[in-house]
Amino acid sequence: MIKKNWVNIKHQVFDECNKALNIKIEELQTEVGQLRLGIANDSKSSMGDKYETSREMMQQEINRLEQQISISKQQLFMLKEASTVLKSPIIAKGSFVETSIGNFLIATSFGELKIDDFSCFLISEAAPIAQLLIGKTVKEQIEINKKQVNIINVY
Repeated sequence: MIKKNWVNIKHQVFDECNKALNIKIEELQTEVGQLRLGIANDSKSSMGDKYETSREMMQQEINRLEQQISISKQQLFMLKEASTVLKSPIIAKGSFVETSIGNFLIATSFGELKIDDFSCFLISEAAPIAQLLIGKTVKEQIEINKKQVNIINVY
């Protein structure tokens, strides 16, 4: 693998995930606003059971979107909390880990994040692979599905 400035990449991953979560929150909030406007407009033009059913369906969608907003805000909080953790040779929350199967940032369960030709998986401390990695150091191994995975670097 080409030698990279991993510290800068780690900061870039934090920044990109932060941007993506903030955009997601904004988009969800916009959808909630549009649905609320739809409920208000529907109440002016509809009557009876049809009105109640339509209004209830919109309210259920608002509740679902608000739950997604709450989850995204929690992910954002966990990401910010992990970004303040100081570098340690022992893998913990906030560690950026380069392994033989890919790169992982232990922060929040966001999934894969691609930046140009670089890929990183953002995982929470509770993720099974994070549980295997936490407490390990460079040159140690973990086993996933009977396959040995080498820990190459920790940032």
